[in-house]
Amino acid sequence: MTYSGANTAREARENLGRALEALQQDTNIPPDVMAVAQNIAQSVGALFEAERASSEQDGKASVKAALGSLSQTLALLQDVRSQHGGIATATEVLAKTMSQLYPLTTVPSRMPPAPSSPAPAPSVPQPAPAPAAERQPSVRPASGPSPYRGGPRLDVEANIGATTESNFYVGFSGEISEGGVFLATYEVLKIGTAVNALVTLPGGFEFKTEGFVRFVRDPMDLNSEAEPGMGIQFESLSADARELVLRFVRKRPPMFYDD
Repeated sequence: MTYSGANTAREARENLGRALEALQQDTNIPPDVMAVAQNIAQSVGALFEAERASSEQDGKASVKAALGSLSQTLALLQDVRSQHGGIATATEVLAKTMSQLYPLTTVPSRMPPAPSSPAPAPSVPQPAPAPAAERQPSVRPASGPSPYRGGPRLDVEANIGATTESNFYVGFSGEISEGGVFLATYEVLKIGTAVNALVTLPGGFEFKTEGFVRFVRDPMDLNSEAEPGMGIQFESLSADARELVLRFVRKRPPMFYDD
């Protein structure tokens, strides 16, 4: 069986080849832009693996890897201080490519045909307890009006590390301040809930920011392959906080999410 998204992966890979060429044609590429070019090359490799995948799971995993590198690339492009002709072209191509690939990650993997004879109903697994640092947000009423519900904001804490399910996320723009943080947890809040978020990072770094719940991954959705939790959209990210996020993103690709 071949991967159903192989053709889309091939088209996306060809588009990224043009973006990579646009960057490489600049004879004065500084180190920060060269790092971006390397990320695009990694995405091209991941999409090539998706084309050759023999199963839906392997193909989807390769596409997700490509999207991770592309989301990191967009964030890094936003942080390039110098102006280069290929950057605008590359940014446009990357956004288009991500819009092609993202639907492939939201389609459930193909399941084997149902047996001819009725099978016993599967028991619903109970979620295993998770460390508080990664799964359980600290939620308590806080002072300050909510612009979404007219009530108090809630305090939440997101602990992000190199391997945590919690991570930053970006959209098509790649701008960190327009993205947010995904908090992996079974204790989700309603979409639109206003929060005060404390984000802690490795090395003892942390920052506080206002935000709201932009999306939720239902813990009871047994058909979803995604980690349960909620995405907190940044509302007012300071320059110092943005720099901390970018410093982290250079080491670990952010997630990609767009409505």
